[in-house]
Amino acid sequence: MQLNVKIMNRVFLWLLVGFIANQSCSDDRIMTLQKIDYSPLVELRQQIVNRLDTAVVGIVEGTYPKESIESLEKALDLISKGLARARAGDLILQFEADNLAFEAEKSLKQFDDSRIVILPPGTPAELYVNGIDSKGYIDFGSSPEYGGGPQFTVETWAKYDENFIEFAYGSFISTFISPLPYKGWTLHYWGVSNSLLRFSIGTDHANPDLTLPTIATPAPATYGQWFHIAAVHNASANSIQLYINGELKSSTPVDANMVVNSADDMRMRAFVEPKDKSRCMSGYIKNFRLWRNAKTGEEIKQLMSSDVTGTESDLICAWDFDVVPENDGTIPDKTGRHEAKLVGLYKWKETN
Repeated sequence: MQLNVKIMNRVFLWLLVGFIANQSCSDDRIMTLQKIDYSPLVELRQQIVNRLDTAVVGIVEGTYPKESIESLEKALDLISKGLARARAGDLILQFEADNLAFEAEKSLKQFDDSRIVILPPGTPAELYVNGIDSKGYIDFGSSPEYGGGPQFTVETWAKYDENFIEFAYGSFISTFISPLPYKGWTLHYWGVSNSLLRFSIGTDHANPDLTLPTIATPAPATYGQWFHIAAVHNASANSIQLYINGELKSSTPVDANMVVNSADDMRMRAFVEPKDKSRCMSGYIKNFRLWRNAKTGEEIKQLMSSDVTGTESDLICAWDFDVVPENDGTIPDKTGRHEAKLVGLYKWKETN
């Protein structure tokens, strides 16, 4: 079963309900709609039972936090009730069973990701953050420097597994504040099929609508592989640009007056939007940098394979996230001016 199909079923829920309500259907047609496939629920319920039978609660390596066990027990209760309804014929539409299966799959993934793995500080590792349902994120704190301005560049490496967004909108890195007046900027994914990567800005322009350049994400075949993203805002050149792996993929004209509108509390987060917690996702991040000028295509290609010291004059902040820190709650950036902390569900995964 493909999660994207199940998500699309959610989108068409009201259309389908309205269609059924307004049709003059025979009893035979209604009975046809009631025939649903709930066999995936049986398999998922057994997977949950198996996890709970073997999982050990604790705080040492190989065990699971108590909260994760309790969350999975709630998922078991939910899917058991759903199966009882399905067997009793109370589930009328296929999307109801699909949604139950989707929630169960999500609960299983979150539980598996919560298994405690302890790596000593200094261990080379990749950082995975499970931001689905806003259960994990990176908090970079707040700073007027994060606002951007007439020119700035957001640059980082990213990696995602399939189904890294639960539904429609996934905030990767953002200072964004909505609704009107929009403030800050956001690098995010959009679309039922997670098909568009967008860089959006809130501005002081007379028209408060967002400026939204878009590109297609890496194809599913590239899931699990690192790729480089660079988003450039250059009001003086009247454009915002989006690069993938050093190649310009999208460029959108902007008015010279469209300067990013900063808030007093310009908070920056990764894997969940600072103010709207429903805009979240999961994935990996490394070599994240924010620059106070608009990088050119050639400069971006050089940055892809180069390190930064933190002393660069145009560097606002930089975190490598490639080594287990001394304290996950206080991770200094390379300039020495900012600190980040890891919150909720995340994991350091040792690299060779």
